[in-house]
Amino acid sequence: MTIHDALRKQAQQLAIQDPRKPVQVSLRRAISAAYYALFHLLIDAAIRRLVAAEPRLRLGTLVSRAFAHGEMRKVSKAFAAGTPPAAFAAVAGPVPRELQRVADAFVSLQEARHDADYNVGRSFSRHETLVLLRKAEEAFAEWKGLRVQGLPAVDAYLTALLIGQLVRAS
Repeated sequence: MTIHDALRKQAQQLAIQDPRKPVQVSLRRAISAAYYALFHLLIDAAIRRLVAAEPRLRLGTLVSRAFAHGEMRKVSKAFAAGTPPAAFAAVAGPVPRELQRVADAFVSLQEARHDADYNVGRSFSRHETLVLLRKAEEAFAEWKGLRVQGLPAVDAYLTALLIGQLVRAS
């Protein structure tokens, strides 16, 4: 089982445990796990597509350490709006709605994870947690459809997630 699939499963389990009265720490960890599931899915896809390496092998592991949460957020915000960073716009072409939704889910889940992990004054309801987990599941489903299409925008997105900060528009 991949790390992203294991994290998806863990998020679901944490969200529904304690059926009568959900424990905040379980809901918080569920939200965090859902974000990390999408984070690792995108890294796995980028390594397989761009480096042509198995993510768990030495080269894949090495490259996976180069992804930065902040850069991935910045790139995802741009793709979610349908406007890739300038350096990638020409090669991306039009950004399909499915990719925009995946990128938007990444941004939303990262924001929720920050709250879940760092904002101890905030409480989460089970309903709110399940809505966020559904967003992650929908992003996984959208991604599954996108990855088989071989669209230039998908390759541009994966590349920008990895090297976006290194490339400037020419």
